[in-house]
Amino acid sequence: MKTKPVYKNFALTLFVLTLAVMLSDCRKKKKENPPDTSYEYVQEHNLAEAYNNDIGNIGNEASEKGSVNNYKQQGNLLVGGIDAAPCATVTLDAAAKQFTVDFGTIPCLCKDGRMRSGKLIYNYSASANGAVWPRHPGFSITCTSQNYVVDQHTVNIIQRTHQNITPTGFNPATTNLKWQVTANIQIIKPNNQGTISWAANRIKELINTSDTTVYHPSGNYPIAWNKAKLLINGQANGTTSSNEPFTVTASNLLWDATCTPDPSRPFRHPFTSGTVTFNPPNNKPARIIDFGYGGGCDFLAQVCIPDYNFCKIITLP
Repeated sequence: MKTKPVYKNFALTLFVLTLAVMLSDCRKKKKENPPDTSYEYVQEHNLAEAYNNDIGNIGNEASEKGSVNNYKQQGNLLVGGIDAAPCATVTLDAAAKQFTVDFGTIPCLCKDGRMRSGKLIYNYSASANGAVWPRHPGFSITCTSQNYVVDQHTVNIIQRTHQNITPTGFNPATTNLKWQVTANIQIIKPNNQGTISWAANRIKELINTSDTTVYHPSGNYPIAWNKAKLLINGQANGTTSSNEPFTVTASNLLWDATCTPDPSRPFRHPFTSGTVTFNPPNNKPARIIDFGYGGGCDFLAQVCIPDYNFCKIITLP
């Protein structure tokens, strides 16, 4: 009878020691495997998002106005600061329903602060309903690239289609212009830093269609792209430059042409609000990119990893 307390004390001591070992092992694992808060690959997606958006905007302006005044400079700023011929010329082949935006063979500084060279070739022969402008329902335009380089990044367009899906006979006072954009592009980073693959299916909406200074109700005049506010929603996926897969969801991503944070780059318009949910490989927690951080009209965004209570301010490319 006197030995029962001994067994009880022994059992309690064994339990305490086992628990201590388990806690110690858990602490070691946490120390050996800290949470992955990396976010650098998010910037690769942001780069692809920006380049793809620029390709669409260049095509819209060139097709409606026959020029790209919102991008080209009055002259070429070449390496070494030599000023030469105007950057970017637009050549139309009316019979083939095709036009080419040629930035030249030597990198030139565009008004948005990006250095470009090479060609973007746009073809709108697949348009329906007799549409000939991006503002017309049924307009469909594909884009291919030829030695197209942006800020030393080679951009290969495998496939890109921009189609007006607005209903025929729509009322611009109550219905916004909408386009479906599908894209598959590769971005080869300079200095052998790898290749980014990015494919997307997006809906782009001109949310100020009802503003008659932006879109004329008759549909007979070009859209004032310098006042456009475009809302973007949809999916994307791809691989990082280190060949790691990712998926992306864009929610109410707003591109605002009236926002110009940097006077020295008057035509660099950032995304000003909305979020992108970036899902990295290997079941890592999602990274949430908030483009409205800091008030909106700036080149800043906030990347957060809610699972780790981690946030970081980044500068947009």
